[in-house]
Amino acid sequence: MISLVGHRYGTAAQIAHALGPDITAARVRDWARRSRDSGDRLHGLLPAHHLPGQGRGTTWYRYDQAAHVEMLTRTTGRGRTRVELTRAA
Repeated sequence: MISLVGHRYGTAAQIAHALGPDITAARVRDWARRSRDSGDRLHGLLPAHHLPGQGRGTTWYRYDQAAHVEMLTRTTGRGRTRVELTRAA
């Protein structure tokens, strides 16, 4: 992860690692894809910043934005998290 202008940025794998063992790099990339869809509730919440470089380059995501999206995707309409709902069942 890198810090730039007061924000921490990381690759999908770095963000997933920082958010916990149940989050994968594929999930972070999916959130970013959904963020580009104007019809999705995550629209605009996790923009990806792609920098060209060796090979295909590197795509960076802001950690605080990813953490916010994680919280939104874990919360249901009733304010209970999916984890809490699973435990209650």
